[in-house]
Amino acid sequence: MAKDKEYQKLIHTARWLRLRKAVLTAHPLCQRCERENLVTPATEVHHVKPVEEAHTRAERTRRMYDPHNLVALCHDCHVKTHTELGRCGKEANRKRQEKHAAEIIAKFFGDDETGADFLNGGTTE
Repeated sequence: MAKDKEYQKLIHTARWLRLRKAVLTAHPLCQRCERENLVTPATEVHHVKPVEEAHTRAERTRRMYDPHNLVALCHDCHVKTHTELGRCGKEANRKRQEKHAAEIIAKFFGDDETGADFLNGGTTE
């Protein structure tokens, strides 16, 4: 469901397609529906820890291909899950990007003030 370019590359690799097929083969029914005693075919694979929120390429790759980070869902449950987590729509994407930027600034500059100065064209000194 992410629109991130790096994520889009990962989601179209042969490695992902094999893993996705393995997850859906192992869990042919929606795991969320099963918890509610419903029987619905699983058609999508959801990343529990979002790939696009990882800070490094290595962490994104690890999350992408970690079978313990995956859940087989039907389309409706996949949409519900993202909606409940606030990960759908333009507003959710904007908030996610702002949070990610703040985390990067804190990581590399140590505090939000220095990072904010840097982003506004100031220096780090």
